[in-house]
Amino acid sequence: MAGSIITLEEASSITASFRRSYPNATKAVYYTSNVFSDIMSQKGCVGIRVYNAVDANGNMTNVLVGVDANDNDMYNGKVYENGTRCPPKCSINNPLNS
Repeated sequence: MAGSIITLEEASSITASFRRSYPNATKAVYYTSNVFSDIMSQKGCVGIRVYNAVDANGNMTNVLVGVDANDNDMYNGKVYENGTRCPPKCSINNPLNS
């Protein structure tokens, strides 16, 4: 299985480390559940890979693509970007973003 649950303390530590290293960068990108459902609904899709990316304006973002059972990107299928960036639209202050 790819991915594992971590503690809030661990998550807070690594997100804070990112913010210290990249103080002017996008902190997070929000995607609605329908994006994940749409990617996962593709035939043969078993997961989602999230690529770090930089858009045409120099802002950090993500590219989301389905992954098949052989760990290959399903790049000929649905590929998403353009989530809601934080900042400017962020959650209230919490251990992951402040």
